[in-house]
Amino acid sequence: MRLIVTFARAAEAGSFSKAARTLGVTPQAVSAQIRQLEQQVGVRLFYRTTRSINLTEEGRAFHERCRAGMETIQGGLDVLRDRTEQMVGTVRLALPYAISFELVAPLMGRFMDRYPQVRVDMLTLNQLPDVVEHGVDVGIIGGELPSSSLVARKAGTFNHVLCASPAYLDEWGVPGHVDDLRDHRCVLLRHPRTGRLWPWTFQSGGDIVTLNPEGALSVQDAESQHRAVLHGAGIGQIASYYAAPHIRAGRLLPLSIGYVSRQVDVHLYLPQRDHIPLRCRALADYLLAELKRNPDLAPATF
Repeated sequence: MRLIVTFARAAEAGSFSKAARTLGVTPQAVSAQIRQLEQQVGVRLFYRTTRSINLTEEGRAFHERCRAGMETIQGGLDVLRDRTEQMVGTVRLALPYAISFELVAPLMGRFMDRYPQVRVDMLTLNQLPDVVEHGVDVGIIGGELPSSSLVARKAGTFNHVLCASPAYLDEWGVPGHVDDLRDHRCVLLRHPRTGRLWPWTFQSGGDIVTLNPEGALSVQDAESQHRAVLHGAGIGQIASYYAAPHIRAGRLLPLSIGYVSRQVDVHLYLPQRDHIPLRCRALADYLLAELKRNPDLAPATF
């Protein structure tokens, strides 16, 4: 391809020197590439003198074919450039189920109103996807971000809150100590990447106590756990971005029995830093700004 581009520029310019200036190389480099192309095709393409060059008959025929091909290639490049520089096309967004359901899905209407020609394909997975295999353009992940080539920015932080519905606590009573949890229905969540049940951690006196309660109900996804606890299934450790609005509204009550929660960072990421289409950058910037503004995407204390 490089040799053909050099040939076409030389044919159009009528001079190796002029072609060299447009290509950013030396005239000697242009001459060498033309000789290499002539050797490959087995014909002379230019008549050369010390002062000028002229196309041979074969060179003129080849240039006509090359010119049509170059126009087609340039048209393809223009289409790619237009799609990169305009707000049109599809963005593939990967994110966990709970973050999608609680934090991101409510934001999408405003984005689509702003950019009506951009389509968003949301891929909901609880683990970090293979961005190449799944064709991910923009992603959001909660928890530790694996060391990789991803370009990531922190969008917020959440923790977990031990809570239950008022109806459940009216029937079963409010636990006053960690040991009281053994007499309660506990709604447990499995880690989305390991399949293990999340332990519960408490501070008792000066000690940190880790409890693996016997679950009356264990679930695979956070949104099922959230809904179950909200509707009276039992006590659960719930992500603060979900629990906080329900606690403010009185639909959930936090339990003050020394529960200690780790903080979980939420990151928005892109597969690469360069050559990002405008539509992908627009979605990434919009989501990052909106998530940072969300008051519930911050560690909660009750």
